[in-house]
Amino acid sequence: MDSTLSTLKNQIDRKLNGIHSHEPIQYNHQLAHVLDAQDILPDAKLACLAIDTSMSHLDSITSSHLSKNAILIGDLISAHFYTLTASINDSEYLEAMSNAIRKVNELKTALHYKTLSHDAIKDAVRYIETIFPAITIQHFNPNVELSNAKDSLIQYASENYPAYLKDYSETELEAIFNELRSNIK
Repeated sequence: MDSTLSTLKNQIDRKLNGIHSHEPIQYNHQLAHVLDAQDILPDAKLACLAIDTSMSHLDSITSSHLSKNAILIGDLISAHFYTLTASINDSEYLEAMSNAIRKVNELKTALHYKTLSHDAIKDAVRYIETIFPAITIQHFNPNVELSNAKDSLIQYASENYPAYLKDYSETELEAIFNELRSNIK
């Protein structure tokens, strides 16, 4: 059985067939690993990784001066998320993910404008980095323990600073992630 990451890459590559020149798409390998360890619907795993990939791709556009075509690719991946959620046909899951997408965008805006306190920044990063898999896994497997999965996602983010934190200095990021990692068991 193919991994969630390789399946999503193949699906996106098929959608991009004929587009020969585009920026690389960055996938969260740790998130894919976390999802692959779960006994949930394959399309739910794909939807979770797709929305994370779309949002990360769109975040990276301004920080790395990607082309306007990159916006279209991010939108295409987002549309793929909605196609996957439609195939799951679970309105509660779609509503929970849609609410999380809204909140993530609000938090990223607050981070961009630096309107959050230090503790609120840590909470925002923790939320942004863990909410999509938390919703996905708990919706389809409510009895699973998520602390190790969330810890591994925070660790990954501390090693691969997310583009939405581009306005923060290395010193600020180290302080934020040192404190987040100190909470990891």
